[in-house]
Amino acid sequence: MIPEVPRAAPDPSSDPGQELAAWLRAGRVALGLQQAEVSARTAALGGEAGRVTQPYLSRLERGTRPLSSLTPERQDALRRALNLTASEWTARTGLRLLTPLPGEDVLGSLELVRVPVHALATAGLPLTEDPGQIIDHELVPLRDHRPGMLVLEVQGDSMTTDGGAGGIRPGDRIYVDAGDLDLREGRVYVLHVPGLGLTVKRLRRYGRDLWLTSDNPDHPPVRPEEATTVGRVYFHQPRGQRL
Repeated sequence: MIPEVPRAAPDPSSDPGQELAAWLRAGRVALGLQQAEVSARTAALGGEAGRVTQPYLSRLERGTRPLSSLTPERQDALRRALNLTASEWTARTGLRLLTPLPGEDVLGSLELVRVPVHALATAGLPLTEDPGQIIDHELVPLRDHRPGMLVLEVQGDSMTTDGGAGGIRPGDRIYVDAGDLDLREGRVYVLHVPGLGLTVKRLRRYGRDLWLTSDNPDHPPVRPEEATTVGRVYFHQPRGQRL
């Protein structure tokens, strides 16, 4: 029996959550502040609604809690406690801001984040910033941006529907959450399959096994011996409707 599709062993250096945690910790250390002092600053800046407790800040800095778990009020108080501009916070975290203070540098007001686009090629993982692999840049709405996300331009028609008129079509761009590696039935993922390269497939469970299926019925399902999960597709942008 062919085993379920595995995922790659986590690499802490490429884990967006751990990178954000390290960035948060480095920002505090650069200011010469203890966690308790940052907590006190958040309370002074945001009141009780903005206070980030020292134990919770510790969990944020260890990466056991995501920044997105904080309320907008606490995110804003923490940003200001660490002397971070609105643009720096937004560009690094992808999190929506409260209304910035007058005079702040506001990338968030534009609500767009510039992300490199890689071709969904037949081989290789699009995980580097090699300029030779970048074919364009996408202006991603802030509401759709996720830290560490990938934008890939699709080739092939395996995920088209309605005779090629619908679904994910050649030339469409997909937004991939590289931090979402938990395989769930019915969701769409980008995977790297030896001999097949990078592919976009929907996971279906038949009996005890997971299969990689296409939305285009002309493409049969496959059950590979091994595969590496790149991330889950959570949005796709049709060509011709660019931002």
